[in-house]
Amino acid sequence: MQNQTPTNSGKTLIISNRLPVKIERKKGKLKFTASEGGLATGLGSFYKDNGSWWIGWPGIIPKTEEEEQHIREELYKLNLIPVFLTQTEIKNYYEGFSNAVLWPLCHYRPSYVELRDDYWDAYEQVNEKFAKASLPYIEAETTVWVHDYQLMLLPKYIREQSQPSSIGYFHHIPFPPPELFSMLPWRKQLLDGLSSADLVGFHTYENAHNFLESNQTLLNAEIHHHHIKLEGRSCFVDVFPMGIDYEKYKRQAIDKKTQLYAAELKKLFEDKKIILSVDRLDYSKGILQRLASYEKLLLKYPELQEKVVLYMLIVPSRDQVNQYKKLRNEIDRKVGNINAVLGSPGWQPVSYFYKSLPFDKLSAVYAAADVCLVSSLYDGMNLVAKEYIASKQLQSGALVLSEFAGASKELSDALLINPYAIEESADILYEALMMSESEKQERMQASQQVVEKFNVFHWVNLFFQRLREIKEQQNKAITRKVKDQVRTSIKSTYKQATNRLILLDYDGTLVGFNKDAAKATPTAELHQLLENIANDKQNTLSLVSGRKYDNMQDWFPGKSFFTIAEHGIWSNFPNHQWHIKEGLSNEWKVFVRSILQRFTDRTPGSLIEEKTYSLAWHYRKVDHALGKIKAQELLQELHPLANEIGLQIINGDRVIEIKNMEINKGKAVVQLVNEINPDYILCIGDDATDEDMFNELPANAVTIKVGNKQSAAKYFVENKEEVLQLLTELTQS
Repeated sequence: MQNQTPTNSGKTLIISNRLPVKIERKKGKLKFTASEGGLATGLGSFYKDNGSWWIGWPGIIPKTEEEEQHIREELYKLNLIPVFLTQTEIKNYYEGFSNAVLWPLCHYRPSYVELRDDYWDAYEQVNEKFAKASLPYIEAETTVWVHDYQLMLLPKYIREQSQPSSIGYFHHIPFPPPELFSMLPWRKQLLDGLSSADLVGFHTYENAHNFLESNQTLLNAEIHHHHIKLEGRSCFVDVFPMGIDYEKYKRQAIDKKTQLYAAELKKLFEDKKIILSVDRLDYSKGILQRLASYEKLLLKYPELQEKVVLYMLIVPSRDQVNQYKKLRNEIDRKVGNINAVLGSPGWQPVSYFYKSLPFDKLSAVYAAADVCLVSSLYDGMNLVAKEYIASKQLQSGALVLSEFAGASKELSDALLINPYAIEESADILYEALMMSESEKQERMQASQQVVEKFNVFHWVNLFFQRLREIKEQQNKAITRKVKDQVRTSIKSTYKQATNRLILLDYDGTLVGFNKDAAKATPTAELHQLLENIANDKQNTLSLVSGRKYDNMQDWFPGKSFFTIAEHGIWSNFPNHQWHIKEGLSNEWKVFVRSILQRFTDRTPGSLIEEKTYSLAWHYRKVDHALGKIKAQELLQELHPLANEIGLQIINGDRVIEIKNMEINKGKAVVQLVNEINPDYILCIGDDATDEDMFNELPANAVTIKVGNKQSAAKYFVENKEEVLQLLTELTQS
């Protein structure tokens, strides 16, 4: 049995749109009852421990200040902090932006999206309201865990106003691909809000991938193995499939009262197999498609007529919203049509209930059902499938599950359907009804093992474990980051030295990247900074670049410092006269150029740059997704060739360069070290080519990587601005 108590050291602040409590007015008094939702169950009394809190809307608008104060006091006893919303805020923030913009967009219904500025304004204001309510409960050791699409801006607002130990966010619904998400006018603000968290979690890999792609496409963020780098901050993205409280459903399923009610239900539908569906009223649940498949089942297999019944339970939801009101009317008509056309005296093909059931009754329905049919058109997870599996303790059953539900990624022993394929779904439903007892038991036992192990407590613990790992990684990174203590040490050793060698990469280190590489020219301020460094008689400064030598010659003519170009093929050290490394061959270029040309012809926006002894394929202007695919294809084609004829392939920042293996920046700077014999070396670079320098330099060299990537460098800075700031401080010291 899995640990039933989530574990986390220190205080935790959980923030969700709704608190795990239901407040009702009955006979002039307020009644407080605990929620039975998946999140509330999973966190149990966890939020009450170690000075932890849960913040959210209590689901009620107080009539008076006295009533509001009473609610606050009662909830405070439960470690719950209410955020009260006005009727206008509920309409525009919750019903509006959350459920008329984000919900349909994330469920692939762009035509349902209502893009209104007043909805967005309310969404911003309520997220700020939640942030303000959170601040008094955030301390240095507090872990903040934000939940779901109603609060996508909250991680950023909290980050700007406080310094918690870490911020986690979990997205409980699907996340659309960038092609869909980009239709939002406020897309960048939403992505910026989420990527301010330390960890963003999703139910499935597909949704995590869509989020990463959106950040890369719309924010131009760096993506490294599910790790987003954006403007000096890091955000990790991972997959955590949510589970249920398996033991709770198991206990209820074997309860005598549950079994008695299940037997009564079976008797009510005597000699008939029960197909069960349980949903909230929503267009994402595929309810109309389900009814169409069931109708097709009865028409294609007439021997099943009067032998089966579809027990369809729909929980009321948002039925005053136009789309939902329309959907409910369509369901009513379809159910009525099926019952009228296919029904017979004593047999109603569809037993349709528009209400919610108490937990014990729902458990009995799960236990009685021969088949559970989940036909979601798109679902983040769908816990109904897991609840059904956990409830099949004393009876057999089969699960028919939509391949578009997140649960399908875990429950491989279910019968999967494409709910849009009506006839195919009917055939699979027939297969489930006709399945042998032994196969049903085999499939159900395998599914139960998965649901039991990956329960809701496992989900919570897994998320917090990953958050702790990320915090440890961040702490290690802090020791490498050039901040106060490291900066002071670098400046101190610099000041004490008398024969310094300064080695600086150019692109990405001293200037930013430009889609047009020819426009990444040095500024007047950079020229002045480099002159200041070179004018110190105790300094030898050299730029070490992969740029063509004529670029470097044109940009830095007659300078007192040195320049190495094309990774060491050209150099003006030691006499400021440009010279080329001898003994190199270009015979390989003809064949490699033909390969690069083929890829350039297939990839709009890409181009070939020819240097003296190298070729580079640039794809800075190419669509991110296409560029990534084509670059991978090119690397796969080049690697065998490179090994065969002795070439080096450099996979840089949106560029692939092919050059002679005898040439690299590391070998180029070794010559300078041997000639100058410095007592202090400072080397800064940002690209894969700069790793050769970091590896070749002596152990006492101060090596700095631009960007917190895997590197042989001792330290890192976030961006070129920090490089320029550090160099300025060194010249001033």
